[in-house]
Amino acid sequence: MDSSRLIGKSKARVTCPYRQGEVVDARPSTGRAGGLGKHLFLVEDASSIVREHLVTAGIGADGEGQVVDVRLLHLYMTQNQVTKIPVVVLSAKVGQQPAFTLRSQKASMNWNSTEDEAYEAYAVAFDDAMMQLVTQLNSRCGTP
Repeated sequence: MDSSRLIGKSKARVTCPYRQGEVVDARPSTGRAGGLGKHLFLVEDASSIVREHLVTAGIGADGEGQVVDVRLLHLYMTQNQVTKIPVVVLSAKVGQQPAFTLRSQKASMNWNSTEDEAYEAYAVAFDDAMMQLVTQLNSRCGTP
C-alpha cells in the first residue's frame, strides 16, 4: 500500500498541545488490509501511516503537552457488488486517562472497483478516524 495516497483532505487540528507517544500496529493479522475488486492491499508498516496522520493533525513526536498513545486495531476494506466499506479502528490513550476507541466505516458506492477508488475510500476512513480523535482531544483541552 502506498501510504502517500492515504493522506486525505481533513483539516482537523488539535487546538491545544499534545505529543505523539507510542503508535502500535495491533491488528490481529498484520499485513493484509482487504481489497476492492481484483486489488488486494498489503500494509507492511501501518503504524507509520497513523503517525503521518497524527502529525498532519498537529500531534508530533517532538510536541509538547500530554502524550497520546495510539493503537491501530483494525484496517481493512470489505465490499459487495454495490458498496465498499473501509474500516479503521483506533484505540487512543491520553496520559494516564483510560483508553477510548474510535471507529470509522464510511460506506460508499462501489463504482468500478478501481485502485484509485480504494485508496480514496481508505483516505476518507483515515480522515474520519482522525477527525474523531481530534474532536475527543479538543474536548479535553484544559483538562489535566
